[in-house]
Amino acid sequence: MAFPFDFKRVALGLVLGASAGFGYQRLVGCRTGTCLLTATPFRAMAYGALIGLLFALGGCSHGAQSGAAPIASGQATPVMPPSTILHLTTGTFDQVRNQEKPVLIDFWAPWCGPCRVEGSILEQVATGIGNQALVAKVNVDEEAGLAATFGIQVIPTLVILKGGRVVQRFTGVQYAKPLVRALQAAGS
Repeated sequence: MAFPFDFKRVALGLVLGASAGFGYQRLVGCRTGTCLLTATPFRAMAYGALIGLLFALGGCSHGAQSGAAPIASGQATPVMPPSTILHLTTGTFDQVRNQEKPVLIDFWAPWCGPCRVEGSILEQVATGIGNQALVAKVNVDEEAGLAATFGIQVIPTLVILKGGRVVQRFTGVQYAKPLVRALQAAGS
């Protein structure tokens, strides 16, 4: 029977998380007893074990699946298709500004956790929308002027352009299906 996760990794995540939670409670934890997560050693261990479990399960989904066939020597290594997401700069922005098809632009920064989550969602959007629209990203740290042009104050912010005009604007992490629907609606 194949399981979608590795029991050793899960057990290690639980043990390391619980140990870290206990150590944190003893060294730094709540001294007043008012903190819900670290007021007692047991709570701190449970919280740490939960975090360790989440990390372990997150790592399992990205690792090799137990049912996957190994690649034999001499076989070609599978190649990931190149990303269809454009990385815009001030110099390349004019090339996409007045496109006939809608353009989804993600304003992001590499240090922003939600922006990294949105990045993987954008890959799904680019695949789902195909050649009906363009999907692009703007690094606000490198292109502050471009971000200021759109009045970006919070990241991630996603903007849909059609013919050079802002059609729709989203703030925060957005899921793929609503973004694909918004792009399809902007295209018609």
